[in-house]
Amino acid sequence: MRIDEISSWLDAHGASASPVAMAAEFDAYLCTLPWSGCGIDWQDLPHRSLALDGVSDDAAVEWARQTAMARHDHVLLIDSASEPGVVCRFEDAVRDFELLSHRPELYMCGVDLVGTEVRPSFDRFIERRSFMTLNARV
Repeated sequence: MRIDEISSWLDAHGASASPVAMAAEFDAYLCTLPWSGCGIDWQDLPHRSLALDGVSDDAAVEWARQTAMARHDHVLLIDSASEPGVVCRFEDAVRDFELLSHRPELYMCGVDLVGTEVRPSFDRFIERRSFMTLNARV
């Protein structure tokens, strides 16, 4: 993510940039899954989807609360393996992901904060595909 472009959002939401290495680790996990085109091939993976057209932020948060990512209070968002991600509160991530990345695909996974350590759960994730759909593993 382009941290310089969202620094005021980070400050306002008590969020932080993740190391590039963490974004690369998340991307490496995602690359172990089946892919089709520019995103994950969900055909044989248990999942749920949400079409974003006309969906309110509240409805998106409610939908996301029904996913495995909701087991975590915080989230890592990435849109590139070669740039820092963002670590923020679950609800802030789901409400504001469109503000944080202008790239068509982005990925969020649950994280636990233990002291100053960020412990990601890469397998508890949501994919935003082509700006239009959220897909989550169940």
